Amino acid sequence: MSTNKQFLQDSWFSKQPKAIMICGAFFTGLIIAIIVTVPTTIALSRESESSKTFTKSKTVEDVSLQHISLRVGAFNIKSFGEAKSNNEFAFKNIIKVLSRYDVILIQEVRDKSGKASVKLWESLNGTGIPYGLVYSERLGRTNYKEQYVFFYRANKAELTGKLQYNDTREDVFEREPFTVELSYFSLENVVKKRIALMALHTTPKNAFVELEELPAVMNLTLGHFKRSHGIIAMGDFNADCAYLSNKEKSTLELFRKDGSFRSLFKDSADTTVSSSTSCAYDRAVVYGKNVKVSEAKVFDFQKAFDLTESEAKQISDHYPIEFRLQ
Repeated sequence: MSTNKQFLQDSWFSKQPKAIMICGAFFTGLIIAIIVTVPTTIALSRESESSKTFTKSKTVEDVSLQHISLRVGAFNIKSFGEAKSNNEFAFKNIIKVLSRYDVILIQEVRDKSGKASVKLWESLNGTGIPYGLVYSERLGRTNYKEQYVFFYRANKAELTGKLQYNDTREDVFEREPFTVELSYFSLENVVKKRIALMALHTTPKNAFVELEELPAVMNLTLGHFKRSHGIIAMGDFNADCAYLSNKEKSTLELFRKDGSFRSLFKDSADTTVSSSTSCAYDRAVVYGKNVKVSEAKVFDFQKAFDLTESEAKQISDHYPIEFRLQ
């Protein structure tokens, strides 16, 4: 993806002060009402060299009903790059999956040119809903590299920060966790809250070691985002079957039932497309008492889109996991 271009937000706020209308009427005394009006504008911006946003400014009245919760997903698309983006059948169904979510993390993005990710972003914006895009560095110890990519509905969430974890000294992670912080309207009290969402795709042969280190990284990252109400790590953890035994899992802080971390998916969840496997590879783990989530489930797009297993595997070998953030 190009790093030598930078888009600056061209919003109404950057060009003129707020319009203020003052109305007065005399009854028993003088009453002065000040009404601040915010016109709706649309702008294409680049928050930084690794984020793009198609944003729509809003008044509080606009968000009182529609911004009450976020449907969040994490999806390992399996080797997503130009070849898969040019597969019309696969690409069409990937858009159908991604457009279900207010915030969606995709993994195994192998898109050196950046064209496939931008095509996804443009296609999502083509649905009539403004989407933002933010992505990590290309990560990996060898020539094999992957990126984490987040898409989010810009009329429901605002990007307030991002952090690429630096693992240079310890080198525990093959693909270091990447975190975005989003501001959104909470269902609890219809006010804005912040949440940190951390992406992780563990390497299968090293899943236990990476997951053992993850709680410390989550804690450290939450300390960076001081205004966040909590953090949720999610992605393809390879946390089951041949890659992580039940014995190993029982020793991990992430999955202790009496600990500070809450795993949203049980070991019985099947996040794999293949009918010959039943593995809960993909997970989401919450850290923070003030984080309220519901409706955690696996989205079986093969069943939802009435596909054969062969057709479904053109899209991915994983199903997305999802939950609602209140």
